[in-house]
Amino acid sequence: ATKDNKSVSMPSTPRAIALSVLPHITGFSSMFCSGWIIFEIYRDKRKMKKLYHRLLLALSITDIFTSFSYALSSWPIPSGSPDIYAALGTQATCTAQGFFIQASIATPMYNAMLSIYYLLTVRYGWKENQLKKLEKYFFGIPIVFGLATAVAGVALKLFNNANLWCWISPLPLTCRGSLFNNGINDCERGNNASLYRFVFFYGPLWFVIITASIAMFLLYTSVRKTEQQAAKWSLATRLEKTARLKHTKKVQRQAFFYLMAFYVAWLPGTLLRTIQTINTSADTSVLLFIFAITGPFQGTLNFLVYVRPKYLKYRRKHPENLCLVIRMMVFPCCMKEDP
Repeated sequence: ATKDNKSVSMPSTPRAIALSVLPHITGFSSMFCSGWIIFEIYRDKRKMKKLYHRLLLALSITDIFTSFSYALSSWPIPSGSPDIYAALGTQATCTAQGFFIQASIATPMYNAMLSIYYLLTVRYGWKENQLKKLEKYFFGIPIVFGLATAVAGVALKLFNNANLWCWISPLPLTCRGSLFNNGINDCERGNNASLYRFVFFYGPLWFVIITASIAMFLLYTSVRKTEQQAAKWSLATRLEKTARLKHTKKVQRQAFFYLMAFYVAWLPGTLLRTIQTINTSADTSVLLFIFAITGPFQGTLNFLVYVRPKYLKYRRKHPENLCLVIRMMVFPCCMKEDP
């Protein structure tokens, strides 16, 4: 009996071990990278005056909590949970992890706010004083929604073992919930979890993905239209506006890479949970492994996008000095501008 209990609480299959270990690696990496972005922005008073950097700061702060929650992986899952490697926690630790993972819906919402910021500044030419009127919404909506749904999740006892970590999930995993069981609640916890997954997280996440994608499309068409008009400019106009057009294209590319980081981090999880909700018997092993890597990884991806302009700048100045370029990627705050 003791042997059986140990095998249930600590399965040692390569699959179970990999699913437990992968989020530790990507999650703690993401924490470090988000912390570096925060340090880079907060130490520079000029950056703190710009809404773009303050939005990126808020995004990175929320991502630190998100990454830490993911990095804990299976540790907070109640000990003895079947088929989970290194489940060392209790229901209390599981609820705490679920709270912060649910609150992390603020992170993709900040991505959407960043996309809207790019759209307003590049396509519509908004200035900082105009953006100031929207700042309370840019910062308030993600935090309020994230915390409100996380608190509601605790009250509704929604946070339980969700395979990779604790989040909105029925307990036991096989229960159907009153919505799909003729009004009879057959769950110990997490009644109608699939409904709350959509209402609290994936519905808003899909809305955010669509919003960010539309903003990027409108930004692209605006820049493309300007490029087409540039062919008809007079020589004087071209000399006057070429530098601004180059800057606009750089900003558009930066916005595009932030969107790609957003897609990489969130689309696999969206697809995984959608398939699990529609068909509980579907084989989602591949998606599960991908999500274990990408879910906690956005902070690292954001960091790579954030240092990209400086990296390209130093690469142009020192094309033969690979060591300098590497130092730029690893220690961007320590690099000095050339005289």
